[in-house]
Parts: sequence; structure tokens; C-alpha cells
Amino acid sequence: MDAEYERRQLRRIERWFEVTDPRLAATLAGPGAPVRTANRRSVRFAVDAAGLTLVVAGTAVALPLVFFGCLLLMTGACLHTTCRRR
Repeated sequence: MDAEYERRQLRRIERWFEVTDPRLAATLAGPGAPVRTANRRSVRFAVDAAGLTLVVAGTAVALPLVFFGCLLLMTGACLHTTCRRR
């Protein structure tokens, strides 16, 4: 019973969007979300390269660079895991 009520409410909201903002309704009903810039392949690999560079430079120059390099590598790992496969 709850699921059916929620489906009716959702359909009512969708109809409201279609009436009040058809362009938004068309965007939401489209094939998928647009690709975000932060999750493009080139950005992910640039973050990886910068993190690796900071880790290597940090071992030679200053230890705090290693910490920031590790943060960048973790950020890159998060971006790699959250990317959508096409």
C-alpha cells in the first residue's frame, strides 16, 4: 500500500513539473545526467599524476608534500570509483 501511494505521489509531482517547467521535465526524463567535468577521464588522470608527483617530490624535498600527494591520490581513487562506465 505504501509503495503504491508513493508511486502515485511521484507521478503527481512529475505531472506538475511537466506543466510548470517542461524543459526541466524533459531534462530529467532524458537518457541520463550530463557528464560532470570533475569526472572526465583527463581530469582523473591529471589528479593521479599530480598526486604521484607530489609524493615523489615530497620524499626528496619536504615531508608535507607527501601528505598532500596522498590526499590527491585518494581524491583520484574516489573519482575513478564513482565514474560511470559507458
